[in-house]
Amino acid sequence: MKTLHNIKNCNYRKFLHRQLKHGKISGKFYKFLCRNFPYRINAREVTICVNMVLDGRMTENKAITTLKGASNELRRQQEMYKSNVECRKKIEKATKNINIDTKDSLYACNK
Repeated sequence: MKTLHNIKNCNYRKFLHRQLKHGKISGKFYKFLCRNFPYRINAREVTICVNMVLDGRMTENKAITTLKGASNELRRQQEMYKSNVECRKKIEKATKNINIDTKDSLYACNK
């Protein structure tokens, strides 16, 4: 899933990226989390697994298999992604139909 989230506008990704740079998690685990769980919104399984990996109580491979088994959360994340894409398409469609008169004095003032 591709989202608009990046390390500049998402504190969750910023936190994970910092852990990656400090060597606390691997690139494989970071990619898995960013691709499969782009919207954190207090996903309990994700939070617990990330904390256990950071504390050293669980290996990254075991955490990945555990999170792959969390089908309810994966399904919820995919639904949120689909609705996000649909909303963006509707917004794009609506903005294409708007004709802006560039010669209008209000347009020149707000420029």
